[in-house]
Amino acid sequence: MTLVCSIGFMAAATASDKIGRRWPYIFFSSTMTINWIILYYAREMYQFMLSRFFGGVSVGALLTLNLFVISEFTSPDTRPFFLNIVAIISPAIGTGMGHILGILMHWRNVALVGLGTAVLGAILPFFWVESPHWLASKGRFEECQTAFRILHGETQNSERELQLLIKMEKSKLEVAKQTNCKPTLKRLAVVLKKKYFWDSILLSLFMDIYLVASGKVPFSLLGSVIIEDITGSSDVFAFTTLVDGLLLLGPCLSCFFIKRTSIRTMLFTTGFTANAILIVFSACLYFSNDQSYFNWINIGLLGLYFIIMNAGPFPLLEAIYSEMFPLELKLYIFTISGGILMFGFSLSVFLLPYMVRGIGYHGMFIVNALLMTLSLGYIWWKLPETKGKSLQEIEMYFKTKNFDVEEVLGNEQLKALI
Repeated sequence: MTLVCSIGFMAAATASDKIGRRWPYIFFSSTMTINWIILYYAREMYQFMLSRFFGGVSVGALLTLNLFVISEFTSPDTRPFFLNIVAIISPAIGTGMGHILGILMHWRNVALVGLGTAVLGAILPFFWVESPHWLASKGRFEECQTAFRILHGETQNSERELQLLIKMEKSKLEVAKQTNCKPTLKRLAVVLKKKYFWDSILLSLFMDIYLVASGKVPFSLLGSVIIEDITGSSDVFAFTTLVDGLLLLGPCLSCFFIKRTSIRTMLFTTGFTANAILIVFSACLYFSNDQSYFNWINIGLLGLYFIIMNAGPFPLLEAIYSEMFPLELKLYIFTISGGILMFGFSLSVFLLPYMVRGIGYHGMFIVNALLMTLSLGYIWWKLPETKGKSLQEIEMYFKTKNFDVEEVLGNEQLKALI
């Protein structure tokens, strides 16, 4: 299912480029509805596999759309907060509910609960406005202004952001017309020759490596098994509740801290702290004895690690994914990065038992900590501070190393870079 998500990435990119953000969201919420219906009635293996296919494509598409819809619909000051709620807290709540209901109820009844949320997801976009950023990228500037003002009002800051959006997209459309690069494939061919594209891809690759090495997916899927292996106890309900609580507590703390500090400060403070805890945890596992208190020290360190990761790196890196790519091609470029990430997640789950058998949990966590430290070092080198910056300013920085949109558009030499 994780690998099938890559198909969802590409499908969402193609559809949302052609027809906007609303209708693809409705469509893929509808395919998620089909997934739950098939699962509810499934009796044969091929029916379960078909359900997983629909589910994987839908999850991949909706994950992509969630990230980019929220980033395009919110203001620069509130964007990290709302992305944290939608991309991290909501899935954590859903995962926790799924685990608890799966223990308390028959799985077919749990599928009905999922069906209800999918139907709701298909209905709500009918009440949205279209993304003003997508409208601007298609040259529909009057509709863009109307949609933008419905979302943000007419404050001085929002009007400035709107004018930057329109001015920048008009400039890009003019250049595309002059160079005959309006079709998407031609734009992609041109972008492949740009330095900023490869800089962005390389940065996203190190972000992918960091997230894969962090153990996010193996822990969310196999957390109770890992804890059982470490403690020797087999209380499934208690461990499942503990794992879900850890996955939820961190993002809630993140909502508190994200308003009070910068993205870079929070990311690197929590990131390097988590790496240090992982190294200490690995050492404790290596030197552990059979005393029960030692097992619970290990569980405490593992819990603290995931609380910190969910409070800092996980939500912040997902927010950065939604900000760092150019508007007209962001979903296509994210498809490349997201496909690599999904492959990495699948590989990490597949390799987990072999690594544990070969080098033990302590060895695996040391390897992970080294990969995370190297990746975080590169991210520290390349990532600018994005808090309070509009998507246009961030895009301009990645293209020209200058946040000032008006200055760049007024300079013909710099303008050629966009």
